[in-house]
Order: sequence, then C-alpha cells, then structure tokens
Amino acid sequence: MSYFLKSTAIKMVPPKPYGLFHLSFFILGLIISFYLANKLKNINDKQNKKLLFLTGIFLLVIEIYKELFYFYIVNNGHYDWSTFPFQLCDIPMYICLIIVFIKNKKVEEGMYNFMASYNLLGAFITFFEPSSLCRPYLFMTIHGFLWHLILMFLGIYIAMSGRCLKQKKDFITSTKVYVILCSIALLLNISLSNISDGKLNAFYLGPVTSPIVVFQDISIKFGWFTNLLVFVLAMTLGAYLIYIFFYNLDNIKMFIRNKYVKRQLNENK
Repeated sequence: MSYFLKSTAIKMVPPKPYGLFHLSFFILGLIISFYLANKLKNINDKQNKKLLFLTGIFLLVIEIYKELFYFYIVNNGHYDWSTFPFQLCDIPMYICLIIVFIKNKKVEEGMYNFMASYNLLGAFITFFEPSSLCRPYLFMTIHGFLWHLILMFLGIYIAMSGRCLKQKKDFITSTKVYVILCSIALLLNISLSNISDGKLNAFYLGPVTSPIVVFQDISIKFGWFTNLLVFVLAMTLGAYLIYIFFYNLDNIKMFIRNKYVKRQLNENK
C-alpha cells in the first residue's frame, strides 16, 4: 500500500484558479454532464438505482484513496481532521450507497431533492472558488476536480430525470434534509473539537473560522455563530435558485423553442 501511494505522489505546480486547466475542466465537464444527464434521464428506476450505487462505490474507492494518501504521504502517518469526509460535497457518496436500500418514498424523494439542489450548488460553488481543488499533487488535484464533476452530473441528471423538484414542497423537503445534516455536522464539530485539535469544520459551520472567502471575514468580525446563520441562509437562497431553474425547466425549454420557431417563420417570410 505504501509503495502504491508513493508511486502516485506525483508533485505538480497547483493549477491557477480560472486558468486553462480549471476553466477547461469546468466547461467541458458541464457540457458532458448535461449530455449524459439528457441521455440517461429516461432510464427506469432499477437502472437508476444501479447507476447511483455504482457511482457511490466509485466515489467511496477514490475517497479511501484520498484519505490514505493524506494520512501516509501528506501528513506522515497523522490523520488530518480537515479531510474528514463529512462536508456538503461528501454527502452524495453516502446517498448513492444507501438509496438503493431505501424503501420509504418520502425519504427517497428528500434525498433526490437535496442532491439536485444543495449538492449541485456545492459543486458549482467549488468550481467558482477552486482553491481547495488546486493541490500540489497531480492525483489529488484530479481527485478534487473529478469528484465535483461527478456531483455536478448527479445533480443535473436527477433533476432532469423528473425524480425531484417537481412540486413547490420539494424545496422544503430538500431544506429539511440540509438542516438535519447541518445539525449533525455542527454536533460533530463541537463534540470532536478536542480530538481534532480544532481542525474539523464539517459543512464549514464552525466554531472553527470558515476558510471560505467572505464568510471567513464574517467569522472573524462577527463570530462563528453569526457566520453560521449567514452561511446557511446564503446556501438556502442559492439552492432555491437552482430549484427555481429546474422547476421551470420545461417552461424555459418551451420559451426557447417558441422563440426559435418564430425566428424561423420570420426568416421564411
């Protein structure tokens, strides 16, 4: 194991945010995500569950690789609690692994709604503020970019498949899931504060100072609890905008189609 990890510890100059690598990966990834989501949106429920479960297995494998890499290579046998896999963007791994066993339709719909709104938002935010993705090791950088690309695909695919965000109450359902997960994250942050030497900051809620631009300043100036409230409200607003987009997607498509048809008719006159 040690030999394998060392053989993959290829150092690199971290890609620059909004440089060629970052923008190419994001734009191409977004195109591929929409293309695959459109191709797969009509698969049946059994095929859907299989797709999600296999995706979850893949995410689990590369997450174990990342944890081992940081433990043995980056931190010389010490566990870095800042990599503890309970951030917003880690949740799809767990959902993909367990949703195949979920029989309660309301719970299942809540998970779908959450992945297509809050998790999709998390993927977009990470690509727009990619400092955490641009790492000094090649395979860690690939891991970060690939992970969030998969999250982007999952959110778009689930939304386009019609399995979520179909009713006005669906956003409330996804928000309930988010609040429950935030509560668990905050409990972990506080209860494991001493063990983690204050490095664990699940969902970036505190009491550790947020590393995220803008929210870091809020944490420093007004305290972690104020930042928690502002951050949760900002995430809820962002997820709501994504919900509004997919909820009205059919109307948007119809509007574009009508505009195109009208333009074609005018050109043929």
